[in-house]
Amino acid sequence: MPRNIMTDSIFVTLSSFAEYDQGPLHLLQASGIPFAVNATGQRITTSQLIEQGSQATALVAGVERYDAATLEQLPALRCISRCGVGVDAIDLNAVRARGIAVLNTPTIPAQAVAELTIAMMLSVSRNLRAQANLMGERKWVRLESHLIAGRRVGVIGLGRIGRQVVELLEPFGARLMACDPLADAAWARAHGVSLVSLAELLRDSDIVSIHAAGASDLPLRLGSTELAGMKQGAILINVARGAMIDEDALHAALVSGHLAGAGLDVFVKEPYSGPLCDLPNVVLTPHSATLPVETRIAMETECVRKALDFLAGSLPDADRVV
Repeated sequence: MPRNIMTDSIFVTLSSFAEYDQGPLHLLQASGIPFAVNATGQRITTSQLIEQGSQATALVAGVERYDAATLEQLPALRCISRCGVGVDAIDLNAVRARGIAVLNTPTIPAQAVAELTIAMMLSVSRNLRAQANLMGERKWVRLESHLIAGRRVGVIGLGRIGRQVVELLEPFGARLMACDPLADAAWARAHGVSLVSLAELLRDSDIVSIHAAGASDLPLRLGSTELAGMKQGAILINVARGAMIDEDALHAALVSGHLAGAGLDVFVKEPYSGPLCDLPNVVLTPHSATLPVETRIAMETECVRKALDFLAGSLPDADRVV
């Protein structure tokens, strides 16, 4: 359906839109389509979304939830352009029923998430948090640490991000394995990745890194049983979805010494302020994997362009999630 600047309007739900670069804002201004931007400076609530976006035909959206009840309160909506990869906060059945298109920016964040993954692996392996804290207290203490070279690294999920993690790990000389029922076996062979079962990966890996997809008929969840099946002294990294790890079970495994450390960027409830914050062998970041300045600018730009292309009727079908 072609653009109608007399009836179309766009609402940007992002709390920090165009913070680092005015390019995405200029795209909206140049389009001639009326638009408004979330000005709260915080993640938008459902009530604010309904109040401010009720007349919008397109949303430039963040991680806020779009369930059936919320969508009913957005009667003009034709497009949700998600600034990011995951769309599990969107009820896809409900948007299909209402004829709402869902778009995302799947390729841009992979490098940023993969780089944070490697940073966490290095930080936990080299015990950087604990040693830096000791130095901050003027204490000269050398703690046990390990290389990544020669260690077995297990990657759960070989999608865009999982593959990028593998490619970044290759120069380190790690021994790589992966678990993914949809993995490209030829790609795995070419990169020296052994494809194994989840149980085998957990049992044999010195470092386990989660990059599984959030939307699945059998969603990943590592609870007490799975964590107990991990190698003694292993490290667990999660930059995928908070619900994929039982945080209480992880805390117990770390306190007991069964696991040597962990790195988490995602949590069941965010903002997170639970007991994992108190552990010196854990590196926690505030769901910031996709927030490097360069990544944020590129995602916002692509997100706005896709929304405008949709309203203009020129968006390729391949760019639609729904």
